[in-house]
Amino acid sequence: MEPVIRSTNEIFDGARARLVTLEDNPPTCTMTFSHIKPGETSSHHIHAWEHEVYIIQGSGTLICDGKEYPVKAGDAMFIPPNVDHYTLNNGGQGDIHRIEINPLIAAQSGGAPNDGGQGTGVPPVIRNHTELDRSQGHVLLGSKDGAPNYVMLHNDPMAPGAVSHADTGGHTHEWEHVVYMLEGTATLVCGGKDYTVTAGDSILVPPNEHHQWKNESQSPVVRVTYNPIRSEAAEH
Repeated sequence: MEPVIRSTNEIFDGARARLVTLEDNPPTCTMTFSHIKPGETSSHHIHAWEHEVYIIQGSGTLICDGKEYPVKAGDAMFIPPNVDHYTLNNGGQGDIHRIEINPLIAAQSGGAPNDGGQGTGVPPVIRNHTELDRSQGHVLLGSKDGAPNYVMLHNDPMAPGAVSHADTGGHTHEWEHVVYMLEGTATLVCGGKDYTVTAGDSILVPPNEHHQWKNESQSPVVRVTYNPIRSEAAEH
């Protein structure tokens, strides 16, 4: 099975780009890229599923059940289910660019109406990738944070010439990857074929497909990856 690759720039409609959708048959989650303009907010709603959000650019305030939490570029946010929430762009740094991961039920149910409600009061988890102890791994959000469906990884930057799993020529596992390219240009080798991916691209790597990443460019490659929660016990 071939990977699903989409460019944010090619499908962005001025507000969002639906990068991984139900039509792609993702096993675990969908992915959406969105903008929040200065002074505006994301949808204000409450629903039975969680969000995992990564802020690519900009800063503002996440409001959960009436409490305010400052957020900025490089932050990963876990917003628990049944929490009233929205993000306000009041950071004075231009548009907020972000990617959002939702479990399949969010799209299958048609989404949540744009209104709030009484939440549980469970606080969000907010963690910046600069806080990671890279010697201990690159998991930004996982089960220890209450995430029930998937983990968020901020992959170690790939230097020019770097190759993942070079000793084995890649690897295969029973779960998928959902990847967003933050910086650089890379080659994804999947199922024996080479695919060029660049900053702003999303990639759904199917389960049970042999794959490997290569940086054949002259600049570092930086990615955010989402894996099903059962992958936590394995080496990422």
